[in-house]
Amino acid sequence: MINRIIRYYRGYLYVQIKSDSPERFFNLCAHNQILLWDMKHEGDCYCFYMRLKDFFILKQFHQKTRTKIKILKRHGLPFFFQMNRKRKAFFLGFLLFAVMIYMLSIYIWNIHVEGNAYYSTQRILSYLETQDIHHGIRKKYLDCAAIAAGLRQEFPKITWVSAKIEGTQLILEIKENDTTDTVDTQKNDNESITAETPCDIIAPKDGTIIKIFTRSGRPLVKEEMECKKGEILISGKIDIMNDALEVVRKEYVHADADIYIETTYAYFDEFPMNYKERIYLDEVKTSHFFKVLNYYIDLGKNEYPYEYYDQYRQEQEVHLTENFILPISYGTVTTLPYMIKNQKYTKEQAEEKANKNLFAFLKKLSQKGVEIQKKSVKINTTANSCKTTGKVYVIEKTGRRTPVQEEEPPAEELDETTDERTPVDE
Repeated sequence: MINRIIRYYRGYLYVQIKSDSPERFFNLCAHNQILLWDMKHEGDCYCFYMRLKDFFILKQFHQKTRTKIKILKRHGLPFFFQMNRKRKAFFLGFLLFAVMIYMLSIYIWNIHVEGNAYYSTQRILSYLETQDIHHGIRKKYLDCAAIAAGLRQEFPKITWVSAKIEGTQLILEIKENDTTDTVDTQKNDNESITAETPCDIIAPKDGTIIKIFTRSGRPLVKEEMECKKGEILISGKIDIMNDALEVVRKEYVHADADIYIETTYAYFDEFPMNYKERIYLDEVKTSHFFKVLNYYIDLGKNEYPYEYYDQYRQEQEVHLTENFILPISYGTVTTLPYMIKNQKYTKEQAEEKANKNLFAFLKKLSQKGVEIQKKSVKINTTANSCKTTGKVYVIEKTGRRTPVQEEEPPAEELDETTDERTPVDE
């Protein structure tokens, strides 16, 4: 492929020769490193392709071999320009196109975000908009290090960010803290608490201590003990004693521990027995559109003779190269009309839906690291609604950090007698 491009750029010929001694002619070509390809023998003639610069070398020895040379076809960029040298408008258009491509290449036309799960792409893009970072911004105005630092500061669950520019894309690779979605993990009451801030760990809800592993701090509870909401579980205040078991001073540390409690979640779910069902019609319509920058050009009708319908848009960006994305896109809009019919759940259908809702709730808890022990729920259906109530018994990791209340040292009382000084006789 590369050789074809080079040949086209430099120009090449399709030549026919007729010679009394073709063997000597081809030997001279080989000796002078003249490249011939796609050779064909037609009667007493030979046809082949050769480079334009080698053609002028043939004239030096075609008389020696009594060879007649005839050019059949000309290919390549030099001949193209020669044929169109009088078409000034064409070359002007080509020049303007090259200038347009260059102008487009100095802007960012796509911001790609990957690795994000907790924070949506739209939320990240909205933040970038507040920092004047948007599609169409010039590359020279972007500071990738500042963008990464700003994202880490704005979104606390993001632990690592890589910002880089490839082609006309700003690529943001993000890694989030995998443990931030668990139910517990010792959240802070105060966002100013860092890993060095002295703090206690308190119970965010009532429960029974199942396991406790203390890394730093002084535990105030033991396994199988009951705990109340707001109770201090791990104290960040440590008493330092002397040999006589007297408190000499107090040290304040950043409490750290893994605490598991057995607790309950109250469950409540209610939905009406009457509902509206969508019945989709067979009349599916598809229209096409183009998008240039932020302007849409619809090629179909924007009015639909339906009261209810859903629309699905599929959009494809135009790529000049793999990383060169133009601000042009195209796609289709699919319209699915439907009618609404009033329906009512039977008792069996309502109970099935209630069980599905309960299963989704339990699955969500499990995804957050909660261990389900048992559940005690009751489904009650009436003519108008279906209500599910009960409790779910779980074991979960818990604990919430709060700043430790440091005690001020007592003021020392000075002894008046020791403060008075008596003169000393010299």
